[in-house]
Amino acid sequence: MYDSEMYECSVISPFLSFYGNDVIEKEIIDGYRHRVRSIIVEPYQIPMLMEMHKKYGNGFTRTAMTIGYPYGGQTTEMKVKLMRYAVEWGVYEVNVGIDISAMLSGDYDRCYQDLKAVVDAAGGKCTVVPISWVIKVPLEMVDRICNMYVDLGLTAMKTSPGLHHGDMKVEHVEYIYRHFGDKLEIEIAGRCRTREKAELMKAAGASVFHISSWRRMCAGGQDIQWDFETKTGGYGEYKDRL
Repeated sequence: MYDSEMYECSVISPFLSFYGNDVIEKEIIDGYRHRVRSIIVEPYQIPMLMEMHKKYGNGFTRTAMTIGYPYGGQTTEMKVKLMRYAVEWGVYEVNVGIDISAMLSGDYDRCYQDLKAVVDAAGGKCTVVPISWVIKVPLEMVDRICNMYVDLGLTAMKTSPGLHHGDMKVEHVEYIYRHFGDKLEIEIAGRCRTREKAELMKAAGASVFHISSWRRMCAGGQDIQWDFETKTGGYGEYKDRL
């Protein structure tokens, strides 16, 4: 992929890693400057994002918000309120954590009804992208989860919450694309940290990438790095976590 194409396939989440608003604002501004696909923030940061969208919006980059991130453990009522909040602010899309505990417990109806309530609250005014756990569940459950999305009329799925919860493989992408590629766009998250891996996943059927190392992967410089030993962070040379 060309660098400009890689930027346009990138989704960034500047609320991560415990930084102040000065860093978050820089990440948002740089996201707009490089024309990333989406910028995702937490609900309380939506006023900041929407104000910056007015100032720096480029007609391409989407505004986005999380709901129930990452485990989907909020009550359905709370998720619905947050969805209505996103609609009121005119947010383009939301990343919604499915109730993975319900899914793993075999309570599929609870998981379905929870997500359905959020989709209904969106009312077609905000794109809903559910956060899946492809890297943590068996393929039979991946099928069940993806079929749930299709039944609810969703057109995209995020493969995992990222945040060091597992390592997405090209084989995961190939499997999902083979079975659901004509119905769901595949948004990658989960240790996709090299350009080579991203390009292999793109060739396998992935659409976009939720990546913390977006500048490095897109040939745009250094990213924020978090040192898990010293519990400190800042812009610097990339160091992968062992």
